[in-house]
Amino acid sequence: MHLASRLGVKNDKSFQTAYWKAFNDFFGPTNAPVIKAMLIARHVKVDTGNADLDRVCFGLRETMSWLAEAIERKALESVGRSVPRSSGTPPPARSPGKKGKSGR
Repeated sequence: MHLASRLGVKNDKSFQTAYWKAFNDFFGPTNAPVIKAMLIARHVKVDTGNADLDRVCFGLRETMSWLAEAIERKALESVGRSVPRSSGTPPPARSPGKKGKSGR
């Protein structure tokens, strides 16, 4: 929840709802509850707080930082907030079948 905290929406109910929707959309209805339970069980105290959302986001950042940021960005966009990409964040993947200039 490092992005939401910086924007001051960490405790916003609409952001929290959007976060869980993005999380569930990504992992699917079967896997999302299992992954959520594993991350919550593994991380009792984290750097951003002790709510389930804090613990899940921290666990994702620890194991799959790119995914944690993607889910958080999607949730922020859903509530009308956007975060500029940092230079270290890879751009979103292109959909298959679309061809672009390679630059090589």
